[in-house]
Amino acid sequence: MLSSAVALLFLSATGVAAGAEQPEVRLLVGENMPRTVVRATSMVIQRWESGRWQDVLGEVRAAAFTARSHGVRLEGSDLASSLFRVRPLSGLLQANGKYQRGFLTISASGGSLMLVATMPLESYLVGVVNGEVDSAWPEEAVKAQVVAARTYALHQIARQAPLYDLRTDFLHQVYAGVGAEDERAWEAVRSTRGEAVYWQGELVPAFFHSTCGGATATASEVWGIGHPALVSVTCEDCRDSPYYRWQSRLTVQELREAVRTLYPAAGRVRSLGIHRRTSEGRILTLFIQTDTGRILVDAGDLRKVLGYRRLPGTRFTMGLDQGDVVLTGSGYGHGVGLCQWGARGSALKGMDYRQILGRYYPGSEVRRAF
Repeated sequence: MLSSAVALLFLSATGVAAGAEQPEVRLLVGENMPRTVVRATSMVIQRWESGRWQDVLGEVRAAAFTARSHGVRLEGSDLASSLFRVRPLSGLLQANGKYQRGFLTISASGGSLMLVATMPLESYLVGVVNGEVDSAWPEEAVKAQVVAARTYALHQIARQAPLYDLRTDFLHQVYAGVGAEDERAWEAVRSTRGEAVYWQGELVPAFFHSTCGGATATASEVWGIGHPALVSVTCEDCRDSPYYRWQSRLTVQELREAVRTLYPAAGRVRSLGIHRRTSEGRILTLFIQTDTGRILVDAGDLRKVLGYRRLPGTRFTMGLDQGDVVLTGSGYGHGVGLCQWGARGSALKGMDYRQILGRYYPGSEVRRAF
C-alpha cells in the first residue's frame, strides 16, 4: 500500500497543468514482477523522499530494481524507496523488453513490482490504433476508433484512480506500444487531435467492441449502468468480421471444468439452458442444473473462464451434437458502443468518422476536449 503522499503524487501526474496542450495518461505496463531492468541511451533515476523527487543517479544506461516487502531496491547500491522514477535523457526507455514512451514510475506491493508509464495522451493513442483495429482500414473508421479511444481514456483519467489510469489489455483498451506505431496511425491521431465524444456537455464513457453481429447492446441491460448514448442500434455493416457469425463446440468436460472454476462446490453438471436475455438477444444468465441443485451463471463470467476465442460473445443459441454442446452465435465482445467492424463497413459505404460516432453513440457530438 502506497503512502498518502505517494498516492497524491500519482494523482498529480494526470492533471493538466495550466497552459498544457494535452493531458498525460498513466499506463500500467508491468505488474507482479519480482525484478525489472530499465535501459536507455541515457537516463536519470529519481526517488521519492521527504515529500519530493530527488535525483540519485544521472546519465546511466541501465538500472535494475527489485521488489522488497516494504518498497523497491535499486540494485548495485544501498538505495531503497517506496517509489522510484526513471526519466530518459535521450531516446526511449526500455523495460520488460519493450520500448516505452514517457517516464516510468516503479513501486512495489506484496513483494511485486508495478511499472507505470506516464506519457502524453496523443502519443499513447498512436500505440492503441493497431492494438484495437488495423491502421490499414479505411481512414474514417480508424479516425472514429481514435476519437472513441481518446474519449475513453479521458473518462478514465477523470476518475483519478490512485495508481494508474489505464491497463494495456482488453480490460481497458489494447495498447500495442511503440513497436506497433506507423504513419497511418500517427495521421489518424493528428487529424483528430483533442477531439472527443460528448453528450449534453459531458464525456461519454465511450465503450467499444469488435463485432456487434447485427445490433449493439444497451449498457443498462448488460451492466446495469445506463447512459443515454449507450443504447442498442441496428448494425449490419460488420458482416466482413470473422465473428459476424460463429460456432463453438464445447465438450461436457470443458463445461464441467468451467462451472467448477466458478463454483467449486457445484455438483456434477446435468443440463444447462438460457435463463435471461437482453432485448436484442444477448444472454445475461444461463442456468446449469447439477446434482446438487440449480446454479445461475453470468454469461460474461462464463466467457472469461472458457476464453474469449472459445466463447466470442453472449448472443448465441445452444444445441447438442454427439454429446457435445454446440453454440451458434453472432458478434465478438460485450456489444456496447462502437462496433469496430461496423465502423469499417460504415466507412466503406462513405460515412465520415463523425457520422460513424454519431451512429454508435446516438445523440452525441464530437468536439474538442483540448
